[in-house]
Amino acid sequence: MKHRVVEHRLLSGASGLVIDVSGSAVVNIRVTFHSGFQFSDPAAYEVPHIMEHLLATVTKQHSKPNAFMIEAQKNGAYVNASTSSDNNEYIYEFAKFELERILDLIEEQVAEPLFTKTAFEAEKSNVREELTRNTTQHMSVATIRLARQAFPKLWQDYDERIVQLEAIKLDQLEEHYVRTHTATNARFYIAGDFDDGGLMVAQRFSQIFNRLGVGKRLALSKDIGIGSKVPIVTQRDIDQIYYRTGVYFSELSEHDRATLSLLRMLMVGGMGSRVLGEARRRGLAYSVGAVGHSEPGNGSFGFAGYVTPAHAKDLFDIISRSMKEVSAGKLTSVELEAAKDLFIGSITRSTQTAGDLLQWYIDRYDDEGEIRPFEASLTKLRTVSVNDVTSLATTISNSDSRGVSLLGRLTNEQVDSYSAIILV
Repeated sequence: MKHRVVEHRLLSGASGLVIDVSGSAVVNIRVTFHSGFQFSDPAAYEVPHIMEHLLATVTKQHSKPNAFMIEAQKNGAYVNASTSSDNNEYIYEFAKFELERILDLIEEQVAEPLFTKTAFEAEKSNVREELTRNTTQHMSVATIRLARQAFPKLWQDYDERIVQLEAIKLDQLEEHYVRTHTATNARFYIAGDFDDGGLMVAQRFSQIFNRLGVGKRLALSKDIGIGSKVPIVTQRDIDQIYYRTGVYFSELSEHDRATLSLLRMLMVGGMGSRVLGEARRRGLAYSVGAVGHSEPGNGSFGFAGYVTPAHAKDLFDIISRSMKEVSAGKLTSVELEAAKDLFIGSITRSTQTAGDLLQWYIDRYDDEGEIRPFEASLTKLRTVSVNDVTSLATTISNSDSRGVSLLGRLTNEQVDSYSAIILV
């Protein structure tokens, strides 16, 4: 989709991007702060999460329960918020004519939160309900337990977090807000039809962030994931086995980041891929996923999915064999070109709205302050060679930092058998 990107650096210390998409009738806004779980006391891990709930519930101008959200949504606007290890994010999507009203509400949310005991207790209870629900989502449980092992400073298990909730106090939320929701720690992202490059809306955000403390940009963890030869096993009385694997390594170059994306496509990108394609042809698994991630300081690659016990060993054999074959140079140029076509096509297809384009730019800018060029990045994918993929697959295969999380009705013999394949 045709667009242009304009960066705005505000005197307050905040900065952001405006994606000008001519003709768009919808505006998307994201406001983020480096204020996620890694910036909280490990003994009160859910403080950023409860705070995020509170900021989306009541403000000084809308002090009744849910009054803020009712006002924000009244003309059909989509409003949400999220908490990750890195960020609190406040999310809006709305019709263009709503811009001024929504900007006023964003100012309320980030500059005029209301920390009341009643709202705090209600949202702490809502977070408990949310976390309890998560304990029944098998893939989420397997994933979070592997993340807890690999990045103990960033992630905690759902059960740990639920136990801690009762002791969390309102003043801990207020302290976290004051320390993290500062102008220098803020980033804003806007996509819509802004023929002035977003100058006016950036000036409005300057007014908003001037109401916050100056603060500083909080640095994200750069730790490399910790592996373990001991599998993480969660016993559940279900008829499938859920799995999440991870291999951890150091930071990748820009070129290797593109290579990592193509490696994922080669493994699970459609019915012609090495792992998913063979698994479907043989009737072993309905779905197989792969996750490749790279950021300053570290990278990771792994597989995720579910499989019946009768097919588990065969599926894990395919995963292990496929990675070994690629690292041994058994990748063809035909395969690689097909993966490039599939990946570039999927990016083009999935970036046809202002909101889709916004997501393309957010991650890299939020973590690294870098504007990732859209067309140039797609062109760079075309320059990845078979040797590049072989080299990266070798780096992954040679890493000793790896782990696996298994969930299901598992015997010791099954665990030993699967681990012998996955952890080698």
